[in-house]
Amino acid sequence: MDQRILVTGARRGLGAAIAVGLACPGRTLLLHHLAASDEAEGVARLCRDLGADAELLDADLAGPAAVRDLASRAGPVDVLVNNAAKASNIEFPALTLDEWERTFAVNVTAPMLLAQALGAGMAARGWGRIVNVVSPTVRLGGPSGPAYVSSKAALIGLTRSLARELGPGGVTVNALSPGAIRTEGEDELDASMTAEAIAKRPQLAASQAIPRALVPEDLVATVRLLVSEGSGALTGQVIEVGGGLVFR
Repeated sequence: MDQRILVTGARRGLGAAIAVGLACPGRTLLLHHLAASDEAEGVARLCRDLGADAELLDADLAGPAAVRDLASRAGPVDVLVNNAAKASNIEFPALTLDEWERTFAVNVTAPMLLAQALGAGMAARGWGRIVNVVSPTVRLGGPSGPAYVSSKAALIGLTRSLARELGPGGVTVNALSPGAIRTEGEDELDASMTAEAIAKRPQLAASQAIPRALVPEDLVATVRLLVSEGSGALTGQVIEVGGGLVFR
């Protein structure tokens, strides 16, 4: 079956691993990025090497108009992976309203608008898959800042609501919680984090039931399951793939 798959934040890290992991003949990967066409094109080449088609879509998910335009340019989509996120490690005393609102715009409002725009077509065709990438910080309370943790909690609520809303149309909606996975974005965040927060990262890995550093590729098999034909009865769930960092 031919499928069109939109992955937001697909230029590197988890989004890139998911896109490449889903690439195969008969699929078109729509790779969202923000002003990073060179990196995204590298991911597109890997997808094409695996027999898939691949297209690049540039958009700033902080703006609702840009999100709606992204959905329009994507066209009919069978699988939506809301992976893009705005990190926020601003501690509560220094948290500004602008930081709070921008974090929610990217992490909650953009996934909602994309699901709203693309989910209707899925339901009309009788089949669809939506995967929202969340975070175990919702269970742990950190080490990310309150804007990020709160936004991911809201995304879990949205996941469950959409599972009810879209289920009658054959669309499943699930949340993927990656755990303490090291990515390029995490490396860049070190400059804005306190030494105490950075020091907690090895502690997180050591506290896992499987105490090893995780990589984006650890998530790929689970995403394949969530978007598969056989996962039609799996919806509204938060799937923890963090080496046993937290249990549900």
